[in-house]
Amino acid sequence: MHATPSKRDARYDRVRDRVTVPVTVHGDDGMSVETEMVLEPGQLELHYAQLGRLIERRDRCGRTEGWA
Repeated sequence: MHATPSKRDARYDRVRDRVTVPVTVHGDDGMSVETEMVLEPGQLELHYAQLGRLIERRDRCGRTEGWA
């Protein structure tokens, strides 16, 4: 089972102070479900830092268009 981001914008909920990211969860049986990943402020900051480091690492490897 794995999840992939959907091609829709994430949303910030200022009342609850969290972000929701639309995702599709894919099951091993071929089924898929649209849902949302909810990130609290600390989780959002952690993912921001991790993704930034991954993008930098990819760029250092000379990859500018995709991961393959």
